[in-house]
Amino acid sequence: MEEPEEEHSGITDEQRILMEQAMLDIAYENSYAVLTNELTFEDLLTEKHKFGISTLMSYDPSDGPTKKDIQDIIDYYVNIDQPEYYLRCAELKKIMDEEFSS
Repeated sequence: MEEPEEEHSGITDEQRILMEQAMLDIAYENSYAVLTNELTFEDLLTEKHKFGISTLMSYDPSDGPTKKDIQDIIDYYVNIDQPEYYLRCAELKKIMDEEFSS
């Protein structure tokens, strides 16, 4: 017999996981847009504020991304099996190499 999913704050574990995944998707999309200069962080804030949405990023924009932050975005996109995301990986790899070449 299956055990019922635990509920926290009125949502099931499955709903919580889906919500966390959606937040991660948004954070990586926002971070990609800022890293590739599609948007400035200030423009992103303004755009999201118009719709009453929080601006999620995968790194602290006041500190800028670390090499690991960029690699995490690349790793995330590698797991999406679509050509557009492979191109994003290549673009992020170029940015990472330029920013962190020693």
